[in-house]
Amino acid sequence: MGAAMVHEQGVADARDLRIARLQEQLRSAEERERQFGEIIAQQQTLIAAQQQLITDLQRRLAEQDAEQTARAERMQAEIERLERQILGPKTERIKVPAIDAELRNENVLTDEQRAQRREEIARKRRERALAKNAAMATEEVDYSVPDSMKPCAHCGGVHTRALEPEQSTTYEYKPGHFVRRVHKRQKLACYCGQSIVTAPAPRKLVVGGQYGFGFAAFLIVEKCADSIPIHRIEKRFARLGIPISRSTMNDLVHAAAELARPLVARLEKRVALLEVVLADETSMRLQDRPKRGFVWVFQGDDETSGGQLVLYVFAVDRSGDTPSRILGGTRGALVVDGYTGYNAVTDPQGRARAGCWSHLRRKVFEARSHAPAETDHAMAIIRALFRVEHDAGEQKIVRSSAHHALRAERSKPLVEAFFEWATRMQAGALPKGPLGEALTYAINQRARLELFLTDPRIPIHNNRSEGRLRIIALARHTYLFFGHPRAGKNFAGLYSLVGSCIANGVEPTEYLTDVLPRIRDATSDAQLDALLPDRWQPLGPAP
Repeated sequence: MGAAMVHEQGVADARDLRIARLQEQLRSAEERERQFGEIIAQQQTLIAAQQQLITDLQRRLAEQDAEQTARAERMQAEIERLERQILGPKTERIKVPAIDAELRNENVLTDEQRAQRREEIARKRRERALAKNAAMATEEVDYSVPDSMKPCAHCGGVHTRALEPEQSTTYEYKPGHFVRRVHKRQKLACYCGQSIVTAPAPRKLVVGGQYGFGFAAFLIVEKCADSIPIHRIEKRFARLGIPISRSTMNDLVHAAAELARPLVARLEKRVALLEVVLADETSMRLQDRPKRGFVWVFQGDDETSGGQLVLYVFAVDRSGDTPSRILGGTRGALVVDGYTGYNAVTDPQGRARAGCWSHLRRKVFEARSHAPAETDHAMAIIRALFRVEHDAGEQKIVRSSAHHALRAERSKPLVEAFFEWATRMQAGALPKGPLGEALTYAINQRARLELFLTDPRIPIHNNRSEGRLRIIALARHTYLFFGHPRAGKNFAGLYSLVGSCIANGVEPTEYLTDVLPRIRDATSDAQLDALLPDRWQPLGPAP
């Protein structure tokens, strides 16, 4: 019995051992299963991360591809522009075709209109001929029949009678000349022998100087209206046998600029009071430093005088300090491009900012080589906008209520059509491509580009102020730079007076010759206003 119990106990122990082994194997299997699960989960996480990485890489590659495509388009547009400018015929070097030429080309004239145009051209020719005859001295040159031609070809007789002579006219040029004016001041002595009086001395630009106001006016107009550098004028005078050093002429010009400072300061104040101001800026080198300075122009129509005011301002940088100094704290409208330097004087606290459709047109045109059909449609809309302004000029209703009504009737639907097109096109255009950049500019500037619809005094473009800066661009090519900031400020003042003369149809040499001697006597705003080109009345020729 004991043996049986021992046997049973051995069997039980063996069973327990097998159970323990099976349990250990189960635990091992469960552990392996857990580890396999963790590995599978890790692999799934890794696969998901890899898939996300692939998606991100695909997105980045697509963005880079779009960016590279846009960059290639921009570079191609720039290459085409440079090729037109450098290698193309002169007729193709202009970046943007002139809007006036496009408006003329689309005109279809009737026979009656052609006849009226021919008559208008003939009338202008007659007026120009009369103006030339009135402005020029007439010299009559007599030509006698030579003795060899006097015998009659028919009978051989030499007895003749005079008929009305044959006449023809030519216009000749004689070089300008100096006048040596000797001022003789009367002296009177009393018979008592105790008193002598002398007539007052004539006014001079420079105390003790030998050159008069007329000569200084000539130099100013040569440099500020025609961009002729002083050293060329020096050579011209030397050829005429009149040696005058360029330093003397430079001193005269700067002396005149210093004298004119009160007049320019008054012009600056009047420009700030204008309801609508057009502004732009361009660079100009300075001789005394590597950094470029900038010349700004501010201009507008003075409704009181009916004339135009043109103000040039020189600054050593392109910051918004210059617009703030000229227009800060004023109200009205400011017509400019998208440059942020004007933000300080515009919405919401300052002037309402109007955009420039010519500037937008230029951007659209530059995208034409990449999307000709789309940009041609936009250019046609813009051309139609300019047609409205052209028609207003033809009807002589510019800046009037009728002009406002014409814009509401014809311009407003065109503006709406343009921005509807721009919004539709922007969805499919590359943001950094030429067309995308033009569309982004248009949509960002929409409120400013639409502002002209609210006031007929606001022009749809800033071409006038851009045109005023052409003389500065020409100066960059002829006399290259201003010597220093003070010279820049002096010349900006002189450019302001000459530019205002040109804008008001006043001959600048005559104006400056008359006004420069009178500035010292002008002590009030009204007296200074009377000396500005839009209100100037000459006193008469100098003695």
